[in-house]
Amino acid sequence: MKKLLICALIFGLVVSCTKNDVDDSVSEQNNKETFELSKTVNLAMDDFGKISEQASLDLKNSSKSSKGTCFSIELLIPYQEKPIPGFSEYSHYSKLILNDAGDQCQFDDWTGSLEYYVAEDLPSKFKDSAVFKNVQYDRGYIFDGYRIAQKNEEQSTDDIPVFDVKIDGIITAPDGETYQYTTNRNFSFENRFTDQEIITLKESSSLENLKKPFFIKTKSVDGSPIVYKAVCFEGLDFYKYPVQGAQDYSSNFGVNFTINYGDGTCDREVVLTSIEGTITFDL
Repeated sequence: MKKLLICALIFGLVVSCTKNDVDDSVSEQNNKETFELSKTVNLAMDDFGKISEQASLDLKNSSKSSKGTCFSIELLIPYQEKPIPGFSEYSHYSKLILNDAGDQCQFDDWTGSLEYYVAEDLPSKFKDSAVFKNVQYDRGYIFDGYRIAQKNEEQSTDDIPVFDVKIDGIITAPDGETYQYTTNRNFSFENRFTDQEIITLKESSSLENLKKPFFIKTKSVDGSPIVYKAVCFEGLDFYKYPVQGAQDYSSNFGVNFTINYGDGTCDREVVLTSIEGTITFDL
């Protein structure tokens, strides 16, 4: 038994502050719930990232500029004629704007407005920028903010491209709570777009409630980046379940722990370790 001061907000569930003895299992459950909250938001952000990736594919598959009720595409816009922030090192860029305009627009169950910009100077320089305006995906989360991805030329090789990604914006949860979400990610891709694809991720992120004193911070453990393997799970599900690596979680309400995803074995098992002890569960 340990004396703890716990003051946690988990999706509207308020745990009142107390100095009484708290059973270890209760504290461990708070750790798990905090992890699940952070993981749920990360999964929602991954969905928004897939919207951006689809926008990239739409641009690459477009052969000319076009405009419709729900979208507009402009290819190879001269930067000097229409400069936009962050793209000054490129001579041209392309733009895709998607707007939900009612029932006639079908964007894989999401609504809102997305402005997507991409520039690429082969073979190495690549940058994309996505601006999300009141974008809601089928998980019920709404995101207003931006995502920027740029190829890391120093870390990339001919076989393994590496990208730096920054996401910053406001997330509105289904229960109405609003959070400031900021993350910096470093992705490396082996055997990209194949059945043998392996993604290695290093990241640091922060999730802060805008109305109440609540935040969670996460950071990849040095020397133990997060690993995803396409061979472990069918389709794009492998993005959801890391099979290797570790992350540290800290908060301003006394819940601090480390999550270990394993040694590369294809399972959903994770181990949560804190000062209260260790628990094992499946994602």
